[in-house]
Amino acid sequence: MEGRKMHRDVRGRFLPAVAAAFTLVAVLAACTQREGGAVRVMRSQDGAPSVTVTWCDDSPPLRITVSIEEKESEKPVAKLTTTKGRDHFATLNLESPGPDWTLLSGDSRLTPGIIYSLMAWPDSGKEMSFGQSPFTVEELNELKPSQIAGGYPGETLTKSEFMKYARDICG
Repeated sequence: MEGRKMHRDVRGRFLPAVAAAFTLVAVLAACTQREGGAVRVMRSQDGAPSVTVTWCDDSPPLRITVSIEEKESEKPVAKLTTTKGRDHFATLNLESPGPDWTLLSGDSRLTPGIIYSLMAWPDSGKEMSFGQSPFTVEELNELKPSQIAGGYPGETLTKSEFMKYARDICG
């Protein structure tokens, strides 16, 4: 009889903890953004260090925001936005952003020896993300013109491979 009472007491304390854990998982799942594309660093055709963004929806987002921060400290470095996404692709020249991009904060010139985290999102960013990608200036400097950094050290992608990668993410 003592064993049954003890079993009930353990189960009585265990079930609320399990229910709380499932509730937490459900809340977190509801808060996560869906992946709607991808973002990576690249070398433009003229060799400039750049950021490239691609998305899955047929029409471009009203606004694309790109954010760069120091990965370890999460210190913001630069934040830029554009309303000029075309043909599932937008490119940001980090040395000279150009008239299509507006610098919201910081400076897009980067320092060697720092691991950066690159992030991008459409519109307000509340419902969807274009993901994030870590990189260093040294890795960016190893890219040849028109190469896009892949997801692994030393991996590079063409524009069409990058766009296919993003479509695969979106399902």
